[in-house]
Order: sequence, then C-alpha cells, then structure tokens
Amino acid sequence: MAPAARPAHPESEAEGGRVVQAAERFRALVVGRPWRRRRRALIAGTGGVLVLLLAALATVIFLPALQVNQVEVAGTGYVDQDDIRAAVAPHTGGSVLLLPTEAIAADVSEVPGVASVEVHRQWPDGVSVQITEASAVAELTRTDGTTAIIDAAGEELPAAAAKGATLVPLEVASGSADPEGAAAAMSEVLAEVPEPLRGALTGITASSASDVTLTLELEDGSTKEVVWGDAHDAELKAEVVQALLDRPGTVIDVSSPVAPVTR
Repeated sequence: MAPAARPAHPESEAEGGRVVQAAERFRALVVGRPWRRRRRALIAGTGGVLVLLLAALATVIFLPALQVNQVEVAGTGYVDQDDIRAAVAPHTGGSVLLLPTEAIAADVSEVPGVASVEVHRQWPDGVSVQITEASAVAELTRTDGTTAIIDAAGEELPAAAAKGATLVPLEVASGSADPEGAAAAMSEVLAEVPEPLRGALTGITASSASDVTLTLELEDGSTKEVVWGDAHDAELKAEVVQALLDRPGTVIDVSSPVAPVTR
C-alpha cells in the first residue's frame, strides 16, 4: 500500500505567497521608476523655463527705452492741456507695458470740461490722451451775483468754454430758499427741452426746484412765459407748449401738463 501523500505545510504556502506578493511589488516599483524620473525632469524643465521667462519679462519691463516719458494730448480747445497732463502724471512713473489706461481715463474725466476721454499706449515710451470737450449751453447767475458757465448736464465748465457759444441765461431768483435745487432744476429742464423750443429759448428762472419758468421768443418778435414747474414730464410739457403757442395770452402754464392754462 503506497504511503499517503503528505499535506503541504501551511507555513510553506504562506511563505510562497509572501514571496510572490513581494516580487509583484518590486516589479511595480521597477516599472514605475522611469515614469517618475521623466516626470521629475519635466517639472524641473518647466520650472526652469518659467524662471527664464520671468527674468526676461522683468528685464523688458525695466528697459529704459520702455519707460513712459511722452504724454500726447489731443482734442483740447478751452481745456488747459496742463490740467490733463497733471491728471496723467501720477500714472507715468513706470513701463509703458504696465500703463494703467483705465485709471488714467478715470482721472482725466474728472478735469472740468472733459466730456469723454480715450487713453492708449503709444509705443515705445508714450501715452496718448484724446479728449472730447463738453459744450457750454448756459450761463447761470446765482443769488450772490456770481456766474458760472455750464454744460447740458449742469456741470460747471471753465470760463473759456463760453467763447463763441450761444448761452441761455439761467437765473436763480433773489431770496430763493433753495438756490442749489433751483439751479439743478433749471439745468435739468434745459437738457430736456426739445427743438424747436430750445431755439426759441431766451432765458430760464427759478426760485426752487418746482417753479422753473421759461421765456420764449417767437418768430414774430413777441415773447411768452412758460410756467414749467418741476423737471418731470418734460416731453409731455413740451408737446403741450407747442400746441398752445398760437393761443392768445402771454403765459402758458404747463406745471400740470394734463390741465394746462393760458392767460
């Protein structure tokens, strides 16, 4: 009778399993190493390129040839170019590459008389500032007798803006309890008055924001007063005034445009 086969020793099987697992881990490590080496090389190479690019950029930024030293201003008539240059100056201490064009435009737009502005880099070492001036439309007389030239938005302009312009007189009535409100309302009404009324307008007065009065000169040389009231409903008020211009009387009251009065 043949002797029975001896069962495999459990410890031997366990040792064999550990050997296989260790071999597989070693193989994985060996296989993975070339990729890790390539990845390290790639990272190192990319880092080196970035360092070189940053160094080159820094060199270009600080090149003397690119430092801003020219400011070209165009579009000025009555606005003083020195005022424009003064607004630009705080932004011109570095490279044209870093020129803050939006910040320059914002500061230049604060100069009295500037309606709009465009700012551009002018290579290699300059900045170009193109402005559009606001048009003078009226002369405001305050209660203390002082005057101011204003544009259609009611903004005060340099006195030189009045040269060659046809100005509508705006007058704050003496004894006004709200001269600032009266002045603002007249400016707003002036901006809203449409043609052809604007062409016939010879003056505006007010003592408050709610009692604006217009004076119109008609084609036959006669005049009419228009009690406009406040600055609301400008379009409707203008339509009613034009419809009533031929009616008898010297006063048209459209302070309530749905119930106008002539007298």
